[in-house]
Amino acid sequence: MNYITEFKKFITGQYLAKGIRITAGAILPALVLYWFDWLTVGIAMPLGALMVSLTDSPGPIHHRRNGMMVSNIFNFLVAILIGFTRYYSWLLGAELALLSFFLSFIGIYGNRASSVGLIAIIIMVLNIDVHTGQQRVMQDAFFMLAGGVWYMLLSLLLYTLRPYRLIQQALGECIITTASYLEVKSKLYRSPEGFDETYKELLSLQIDIHHQQEQLRELMFKARGFMRESTAKSRILLMMFIDSVDLFEQVMTSQQDYKLLHEYFREGDMMERFRFLIAETAHELERIGLVVQSGFPSKDKGRLDQLIRETEDAFVAYRDTHLKSSNIEGFISLRHVLNSIKDIAERIKRLHRYSTYSSEVSKEVKPDTVDAEKFVSSQEMDLKLFAGNLSWKSNIFRHSLRVSICILTGYIIAQFFPFGHSYWILLTIVTILKPAYGLTKQRNIERLIGTLAGVGSGFLLLSLVHNNTALFVSLILSMIIGYSFLQIKYVVSVVGITLYVLLSFHFLHPVDFRMISTDRVIDTMIGSAISFFGALFIFPKWEQEQVPEYLEKLMEANLRYFAAVSQAFYQKPEAVNIYKITRKEAYVALANLSDAFQRLLSEPKKNVRNTEMLHQLVVSNHMLTSHIASLATYAISLAPRYKSDAFKPVAESIQQQMKNAMELLQHKTPAALKDAGENSFSRVRDMVQGLLHKRLEEIKEGTEFSNVRKELSGYKTIADQFELIQTIITDINNILRKQQV
Repeated sequence: MNYITEFKKFITGQYLAKGIRITAGAILPALVLYWFDWLTVGIAMPLGALMVSLTDSPGPIHHRRNGMMVSNIFNFLVAILIGFTRYYSWLLGAELALLSFFLSFIGIYGNRASSVGLIAIIIMVLNIDVHTGQQRVMQDAFFMLAGGVWYMLLSLLLYTLRPYRLIQQALGECIITTASYLEVKSKLYRSPEGFDETYKELLSLQIDIHHQQEQLRELMFKARGFMRESTAKSRILLMMFIDSVDLFEQVMTSQQDYKLLHEYFREGDMMERFRFLIAETAHELERIGLVVQSGFPSKDKGRLDQLIRETEDAFVAYRDTHLKSSNIEGFISLRHVLNSIKDIAERIKRLHRYSTYSSEVSKEVKPDTVDAEKFVSSQEMDLKLFAGNLSWKSNIFRHSLRVSICILTGYIIAQFFPFGHSYWILLTIVTILKPAYGLTKQRNIERLIGTLAGVGSGFLLLSLVHNNTALFVSLILSMIIGYSFLQIKYVVSVVGITLYVLLSFHFLHPVDFRMISTDRVIDTMIGSAISFFGALFIFPKWEQEQVPEYLEKLMEANLRYFAAVSQAFYQKPEAVNIYKITRKEAYVALANLSDAFQRLLSEPKKNVRNTEMLHQLVVSNHMLTSHIASLATYAISLAPRYKSDAFKPVAESIQQQMKNAMELLQHKTPAALKDAGENSFSRVRDMVQGLLHKRLEEIKEGTEFSNVRKELSGYKTIADQFELIQTIITDINNILRKQQV
């Protein structure tokens, strides 16, 4: 790991910027109140700012504004309701249960609504502690509202001053993750022994890239002004995003039979040369991602072009001495890998050029050619969706009930065993409990480790440092760390937040530090235990039950993707936008399946069955989507020249096998194939074999360049992708049939 590069990623990224924004939003009103000696009276104001800031997730500015407005209203109303009823235990218990259910359930309307609901639950929990009289309820609620409004105005002001900053950071992060994907893929050229681990890494990175691309689509395509603006910067950012998506597809499409390549090129260092070239291409792409994220221009140094020339020269020299009839297919495959790297290098050059944001470069961009609405999903506030999810089949319904029961349980325990700050039990439950068991388990472990580390750090700091200025600086730094790492490294975030909470108590209510620390640890352990057993026993919905549904959705998406792509090889092609839309649907479905499988691996072993078979299906589907994406690039570059009716029965056979797989996933017995699969390839094979024999004759005669060579390369490339897709879908069907038996 290059720690300097990792440090650059962090300091120029969106997460540190968010951590600083949240900290400033909460600390500034606290300092103003302290200056006027109102901090004790108006402590709810920085709290209100902090809570609303946690709902300010990336997205179109009108979504962010609306989310913060709704959060302010919810927080204000919840604070008043709980403030006036917290003296009646039975009534408060009923409110906790009902509000917890409702505020969790609104998560059906998306991540932003889920954040708004979660923060309102935290406000509810914080207000059950009777530390002020009823006469302060309205005052505290209005101070909290003022803090929330203050943060909202601060966030909107920062956006107005730098409207493209978040897009640059998100885009740079996406390019960096794509570079990581390419670097991991270079490992496939090292040795065939670690392929399974490499594919696991690729699947994990693909999930990250999918989420990042979705975030960028939200930021660009849903922003009311972005698509209509004619500034050079907006047009270039749009083009950079489109190119980064196409570049990722190009990385995915450079898919080969790597085990066969290793067999073909066992002698010499050709595979290692290609591995090094791909890794260096990834490093160059990472450098551009950092540049885009930081907002500075970059310049192409020409090193990548030099490496490509050196690799190509070595490849040609190796071919001249090792080419024979038994390995000609390997040389054709490796030539296409080299061509893919050249294409990626050209895209990298364009990204270098775009990073200048010059008006000359912006003239190349035509945003009106992008049909944005087809590339984003919308979430309407539909009451039918609310009513439709009031069902035992709904995962969010079960989760909401689970949260409600766990919070009520925590409240009852706190009533019978009163600790100094028993509401910390409920805060732990709220922040740990997630819809998926695996996420809850992971959060539980990280929360406990982070709390203990934070308490230990606080003990050392308060024991060794007695200067309040130094302690206040430590408080600010711990806040920044806590909220910067909230989404990327939860355990580090918990350390920072625990430390800042303990330091806050030191300033606001100087008491015995050991007592506060003990309360924090005990309450966290109780809350963690309730969350863990709640996730395990209260209406769980295991991923094992849901993976077949994800598989079916992916197969359906791949069928649409393949049907759109394959027809270009035997009839009139679909519009390029159709390729992109079906590609996006397939990638989303693949990421969802991969995500579900990762969660499944964290579930109790007694609930997990056939993990090896499921892993085979996930990897096979990843390869299937990758090869369809490869075919899609050839549909644009090769299909116009190498169109043939011979590909029609091949495409129809593959589509039929995909439909068979869907029926097997539905536990149906599929109809027999209309053709034998192998027979559908007979015409294509005969055509390729005929060209291969002609080419071998030319090689014997010393003919290096000819039309036959071009035709063989074109038809062989297309035929190989069809055949690989056929092989993979056949393997998937065989796995599913074995499972049925």
